[in-house]
Amino acid sequence: MPKADRNTPKYRAQVAARLVEETLPRLDFSVRISREEYAARWARVQAAMRERGYTLLYVCGSELDRSDIAWLAGVYDPIIERYGLLLPVEGRPVILAGSEGGHVLEEAAEYSGADIALMREFQISDEEYRHAHFESLEDIIARLDLPTGPERVAVGSSAEFLPLAHYRLLCDRFGADHVVFAEEVLQKIKYAKSPRELAICAQANIVADAAFRGMLATAVPGARETDVAGVAEFIMKGLGAHRYGFPTIVTSGYRNYTVIGPATDKVLEEGEMVSLGLSPTWHGYHGILRRTIRVGLDPTPEQRELIEAVEGLYRVVIEAAQKAAAEGLHTNTIDQAGKAYLEGLRLRTVSGEMVTPKEPYTFIHNTGCSECQEGYGAVTPYTDYPMAERVALMIDVALLGFDRRGEPTFPTLYAVVEDAFWKDGRDLWVYNTLPLNVQPLVGDLDAAFEMNPYHRAYPG
Repeated sequence: MPKADRNTPKYRAQVAARLVEETLPRLDFSVRISREEYAARWARVQAAMRERGYTLLYVCGSELDRSDIAWLAGVYDPIIERYGLLLPVEGRPVILAGSEGGHVLEEAAEYSGADIALMREFQISDEEYRHAHFESLEDIIARLDLPTGPERVAVGSSAEFLPLAHYRLLCDRFGADHVVFAEEVLQKIKYAKSPRELAICAQANIVADAAFRGMLATAVPGARETDVAGVAEFIMKGLGAHRYGFPTIVTSGYRNYTVIGPATDKVLEEGEMVSLGLSPTWHGYHGILRRTIRVGLDPTPEQRELIEAVEGLYRVVIEAAQKAAAEGLHTNTIDQAGKAYLEGLRLRTVSGEMVTPKEPYTFIHNTGCSECQEGYGAVTPYTDYPMAERVALMIDVALLGFDRRGEPTFPTLYAVVEDAFWKDGRDLWVYNTLPLNVQPLVGDLDAAFEMNPYHRAYPG
């Protein structure tokens, strides 16, 4: 199709339909977490609870912080109300839900084998549900048949997510001295992935690759940011992604000051730098892809400097991760390698100085039932332990081209490369197939490209 005709709904629809049709045969929709695996998860957490003397684990969730209960009970699609989960030291967990969202959570409970109960404390605050059957916390706890003796409740969700009302509910029943924040009980266990989890992440990243190709092909002058995001979201939905790890990112021109801003109705202008990002949720697990491009034109040599520096950082970090996996090294060696690369990096600013650009965040973070809010497993200077036998992580390397909003330091305001990778034993490879430099694919669905050199399909 001529370039002049590529900023049209018809072209965007053709791109989306073609990518869905081409990708669907590569997906295996039977790859799911089984009831048996959920039961095994409960047993592992319960063993950790017994070791620490806890009789009950409590975790909370919402549409923002859904990882903990998703992992424990398959609640991948919460709706409306906040919700919770009680896991006794023996037996099945109970999902605590409000009346409206509870209908959705019932579906998850049936799938995972968890129990569910409705509590008035979880309903929308100013509504009345006169036909709902609510239970009290006391009634639910009585059903759990907890062992006699001192009751100690471990809060497995991060304090930043736990609503004050949930905390008060627990303290009123058990006493504040018996409610302990113990996030590590759950977070360290769900950090280590099963082969089935790694296989689901592989499927999620097949979806991510296809959807990102759609974004690249339709990122043309005159399109709105939401046009480009809409193509990606159609593809993700068409390939079975039921929601997203974050709002689809399309930030063009001055909107790159937002770094991870969602798409708006701003029009893409020829020559603007654009950051793109998406994260499909597939059977509860997350894929990823993010890159920075220029619309309508290739980046100038000056603009490419920051982008190439990020690509160099990616190579250093992923190769350090491969070395750490092969040799059982602590993960902080990966961080050290990335920081050493940056210490030797000097780029020319818009004023002609040679300075080192700043990274906005750590180079690797954990993933799973959230895109990045697992609470444990990010690589930092302080992670003095090796990676688990099996993990799914995301390499998220970026450099800022500004120190203050509205004041550019470098010709490119923000450059990023983010992919997902898997480790199984001593092997560590990237899930995604797209190259680090995707500029040749901008505006052209038929452009040839070489695969990411660090990609290997997960064999599980």
